[in-house]
Amino acid sequence: MINKTTLNNFITFLLIFTVLFSINCVEIFAEPAVNDVQNVEGTAETTTEAPSDVKNYADENVTLDLNSRAAILIDANTGTIIYEKNAHEKHYPASITKVLTGYIACSEGNLEDTLTVSQNAIDGMGIGGSSIGLVPGEQVSFLDGMYGVMLESANEVCMAIAEHMSGSEDAFVAKMNEVAKSLGCNESNFANPHGFHNENHYTTCYDMALITKKAVTNEDFNHIWGTISHQIPATNLNVARYLNHKDKMIKPNSEYYYPDLLGGKTCFTDEAGNTLVSYAERNGASLISVVMKADGYDNTYKDSIALLDYGFSVYNSRETIFKAADYSYTAKVVQNYRDKTYELGTVSIGAARDVYMALPKFMTADTITVKADFEENLTAPIGINDIVGTINIYYNDTLLDSVDAIATSNAPALSDKELAKRELKENLRKYVMIPLMVLIIIFLLFLIVIFIQSVMNKITGKSRKKSRRPKKKRNNSSAKRKPKKRKRPSSSNNRSQRQH
Repeated sequence: MINKTTLNNFITFLLIFTVLFSINCVEIFAEPAVNDVQNVEGTAETTTEAPSDVKNYADENVTLDLNSRAAILIDANTGTIIYEKNAHEKHYPASITKVLTGYIACSEGNLEDTLTVSQNAIDGMGIGGSSIGLVPGEQVSFLDGMYGVMLESANEVCMAIAEHMSGSEDAFVAKMNEVAKSLGCNESNFANPHGFHNENHYTTCYDMALITKKAVTNEDFNHIWGTISHQIPATNLNVARYLNHKDKMIKPNSEYYYPDLLGGKTCFTDEAGNTLVSYAERNGASLISVVMKADGYDNTYKDSIALLDYGFSVYNSRETIFKAADYSYTAKVVQNYRDKTYELGTVSIGAARDVYMALPKFMTADTITVKADFEENLTAPIGINDIVGTINIYYNDTLLDSVDAIATSNAPALSDKELAKRELKENLRKYVMIPLMVLIIIFLLFLIVIFIQSVMNKITGKSRKKSRRPKKKRNNSSAKRKPKKRKRPSSSNNRSQRQH
């Protein structure tokens, strides 16, 4: 039987538990704020350049007869160096500077904007600098201006773009150097947006190759610098203009025509000599060549063709590197509500396309690795074909290509009302059911303890009763002993005694 003290202790414990439980459970009875929903977009990050560890597979036993003082040939996809000559030697770039200016303009500017040419833009293009004859106050579309930059190397348009995008030439130049640094160009400094000679305006073949590698990832840039001719319609102050690309390697009627060329940029100044950047593709192989400090335009073309021809010769034929059908992955889908994250299930993920590529002969397909880059928990809603990250294809540590990772199944988001119900259920389970189960277990344990104590008390009670039984007292005093009764002699004995 439970004694009074034990019962009081149990009641006290129960009251304390109830008070603590009530304090923690107040929020589950409050009305949910259905408008306070946080939607956190999933993010997926990937790196497309590896400037600090570009692989150099240039064969030391191969020497090309180049006129240019410095040259380089790289794989446009990976940055792998296939051939180089004084690639880290600093030289004046002149107008190949416009590759960087054009990339920034296409990636961060708005091609539908209108450029208004200022007097400062005209004055800042340099005496004798190349131009398309814009005048102060003239207005031209941003897109038409870009054709002027990449086809006719128009310095005044570069100045107009710099002022339009950054407010001033200095601010735009700071942006140029910032972008170059981010690409791993540690041996360059740019002082203007067009490349007119300046002692503090210099770069290397290696850095220009890195800049071009990034620039050709922009579709607008690629289209513009690969266009042979373009017409700028009449403006507010001028008649229509006809532009023609200065690079002879892109013109079909030129003796230096290179059918695989996708884009190029020429330039010349007395201090820089002749320089040329070229981008070509053949049978799945993409190459970038840069030559600097050549003696004459003809030598820049001859050197560039020699570099590209050699580069394509070291590639195997185009083959399948990665099949989308072979890739399948499952990711968790979550949704945020009232600062809490709820799991909604999973979504299937696949690749958006196959990857075909021509690999250099020093690369083998069995060294290709595939790595997925997307959040482990994706945020709903997710629909079929939604891009959720990237799938990167590597040769050793060199990035070959990136493919969009897309959802191949649906994962709809829950409504605020459904999330509120789910929150209530989870709170009930967390703050009611679990504590209730704990309380029941504690109560059962308490009963078990009481039962054990009761059993033990019974056992110990019996042993005590046995120990309390009175023992017979022994009296050693002879005086207190009762005298034993003597047996009387039988009658026969008495008779015999009497006869004697």
